[in-house]
Amino acid sequence: MATSNESSGSNDTDERGSAALARRLRALRAKIGMTRLQLATASGTSERYLATIEQGIGNPSVTVLTNLAAALDVAVAELLPQGGERTALREEVAAAIRRLPEARLPALLDWLRHPAVGRAAKGRRIALIGLRGAGKSTLGAALAQRAGIPFLEISKEVARVYGGDIGLLIELLGQGALRRYEREAWEAILADHQAAVIAAPGGVVADPALFDRVMATAHTVWLQATPDDHMARVMAQGDFRPMASHRGAMADLKAILAARSGDYVRADARLDTSAQDFAATLDLLEGIAASLLADRDVI
Repeated sequence: MATSNESSGSNDTDERGSAALARRLRALRAKIGMTRLQLATASGTSERYLATIEQGIGNPSVTVLTNLAAALDVAVAELLPQGGERTALREEVAAAIRRLPEARLPALLDWLRHPAVGRAAKGRRIALIGLRGAGKSTLGAALAQRAGIPFLEISKEVARVYGGDIGLLIELLGQGALRRYEREAWEAILADHQAAVIAAPGGVVADPALFDRVMATAHTVWLQATPDDHMARVMAQGDFRPMASHRGAMADLKAILAARSGDYVRADARLDTSAQDFAATLDLLEGIAASLLADRDVI
């Protein structure tokens, strides 16, 4: 049960919040030259009730706040104390983002997720990302052979260090252990190879910290393929499990692809491996790598 002091503190907080809301509401309305009656009409709110809110007395519901924000053409957060943020600096940053045109938001999000890094940090490493069956292993090995540099697969490095099958690792130690081994494998690759072609596991995007690290320390290419090609290539590798329930497996594959595409798209380049035969795809990949590295003597 709250003490009288606790109740008093809570009331003080509520009053400060109501006062801040009142100031913001009045300022926003004034900024666009809207009268209280006009705002009340546009938001479907009683003018008398709106007056109490602007006096710092009313306690509006989420619905009322949403309607007021819509009428003022601002985000609901603009009406909240400090824009809903905990510090003035965060409020300023959040407000600046909310004012950005919609068309500029994707570039900002990409920059936040993938801050600019110096070319030296990426070295001459090409990391291939994408779902299993996209062609990372076959194309990666062929590209490395052409370039005369090592080809590495994170999954095989993990299995080598662990000393057993990755499936067993997951079964015994869990996904957390797999992610830890993958991070360690990537750091070992960075330490030993300034130049290499590396195949990342399809699930690398499930570990945001590792994926950010890969993006910052290698030139990335997203290898894409049609769902049918993904399925056929996996089966050609000797995994016949999809045949047991082709419809279910295909639905799962499409769901995984949809869930991961938002991260895969952050790659420096992408290549559709279903659009042409292997030889032509390898030529295209070689050209992409050369462009990323800006050194055609290397790739």
